[in-house]
Amino acid sequence: MSNTKPRQLNMEILRIVAMLMIITLHYLDKGGVLKEFTLKMGLNRELAWIIEALCMGSVNIYVLISGYFLSKSEFKFKKVILLWAQILCYSWIITAVFAIVTKGAFNFANGIYDAIPLILPVTGAHYWFGTVYILLYLFVPFLNKGIEAMDKKQFKGILIAAVCVFSLWNTILPFTQPLADREGMDICWFVCLYLIAAYIRKYPEDFKLNRWIYLLISFVSAFMAYALGKGILLVDMYAGKLGGYAKNFYPYNSLFILAASVCIFLFVLKGEIKAPAWLSKVILFASSGTFGVYLLHEHNLLKYRWPKWFGVEKVSETPLFLLHLIGTILAIFVIGILIDFVRRLIFGLFIKKEK
Repeated sequence: MSNTKPRQLNMEILRIVAMLMIITLHYLDKGGVLKEFTLKMGLNRELAWIIEALCMGSVNIYVLISGYFLSKSEFKFKKVILLWAQILCYSWIITAVFAIVTKGAFNFANGIYDAIPLILPVTGAHYWFGTVYILLYLFVPFLNKGIEAMDKKQFKGILIAAVCVFSLWNTILPFTQPLADREGMDICWFVCLYLIAAYIRKYPEDFKLNRWIYLLISFVSAFMAYALGKGILLVDMYAGKLGGYAKNFYPYNSLFILAASVCIFLFVLKGEIKAPAWLSKVILFASSGTFGVYLLHEHNLLKYRWPKWFGVEKVSETPLFLLHLIGTILAIFVIGILIDFVRRLIFGLFIKKEK
């Protein structure tokens, strides 16, 4: 899932940052740091919800990066096979290790229904992102044909319509039934992001703002997801029955998270990064293993265990919270990169490398 051309080093760094943001989301959520979103919270919990808002655009960024490159790339079915094989590799090997260590005592609450995703991780949606991403990639030839056939006015019209239906609608009218909404964890939203990235690639002249303005807009948009939620809770104190919508601005397909994602993407895209050869190699090495980091720490048998192993909840209300968060995220990332390096070496023994 990476592009290793030196001139695209900025996108590889963004890919790394996006994965660090994803680990942060899982640290906060599965580590039990966030708890309830209320009007009055302790300092660490307030900070955690702000960090959550700042990192929520991470998945969107990943899809934007893919859309930017794939919209001008040739479809290769081999890539589908390799992605599928990578997902199977992580799901099966980690499950096998657990079976050996625990002698098969997984204690599944729902029996076979918990085992199916481990055996059939793609079709069983073990990793929701991996499943939806593969589906998106299968649509790439058709999406690209449509993009080529449209003129700028048509493309812009379809893009506006898609954002209105899959983002704006649910952001401002959460109490209605949208046409499709899994909070951005679905193919409709991924297609929308793909089209946005393809439009940026095809019509870069429409994005003329200074890159630092895009960065500012990104931070302001993300913070608005937190601030507006607080505002709803404040109104709820007097009007009532609105508290359930306080987190409505946090999903991936929230208009504010979308704006934050696109703007940070543009900020990085517009920046030229020059690095020594050795540093470029380190960056490319890390970026090529980011999907493996996701598959490792989000495995069903690990995703709620590693936060306990690192003692996340125990330090969530202490002064060490931020330091612990940074250290844990970096540790998970480094471990994941090294494990995926081993996986790539093994795959390399059986797969001919393309020139």
